[in-house]
Amino acid sequence: MTQKELIVEHAMKMFVAQGIKAVRMDDIAQELRVSKRTLYEMFGDKEELLYQSILLYNNRNRERRSQHISQLDNPLEIMLISIRDMINEYPTVNRMRRNMRRFYPQVFERLESNAQLNGREDLRKWIKKCVDMGYMTKTADCDFVTKVLADSVLGIMVSDHYETHDSMEIVALMSYSLVIFIRGLCTQQGLEVIDRCFGKYFGNIHIPESL
Repeated sequence: MTQKELIVEHAMKMFVAQGIKAVRMDDIAQELRVSKRTLYEMFGDKEELLYQSILLYNNRNRERRSQHISQLDNPLEIMLISIRDMINEYPTVNRMRRNMRRFYPQVFERLESNAQLNGREDLRKWIKKCVDMGYMTKTADCDFVTKVLADSVLGIMVSDHYETHDSMEIVALMSYSLVIFIRGLCTQQGLEVIDRCFGKYFGNIHIPESL
């Protein structure tokens, strides 16, 4: 691993643990025992280092989700596991998203477009396979279903109605609403997969009584 890669790796851990606003270039330089000048020569400014650090964090999460599903061949189960993993990452990811949107809007825009594109491509791929393999009804429009699912998650995540202490309620809300929506698209074969997998992958999630 090069010095630049080591810096990005360590900065990523600091941003995630301490918050992107709280971590200064001075702090990163001190932690890594390098000069602040070295950081600016390599990255130009904090925004570029922040961008590369959070991009690494997002890619690591995506790789980890891929590892979880690498041994599975059922696209509906793969989609449920991936949604479960993304929802479990919500409290940390959303905290960083909100801070970036407020304090580093240009970094936020660069990262958000890439993350949404990747997420939508994955969803569309899984939905198409579910239709082709008979888990979802042939009337399910892949593009429309992808848009609804992606927009539903994004809408909940960016809502100012929810504060930090509500994070577990949001996790339950996303889990419940998304699985119910997916269930409505399923054939009998797909319903059997949903019924088998929901308790297995979402059993630890408390559904609020208000739902």
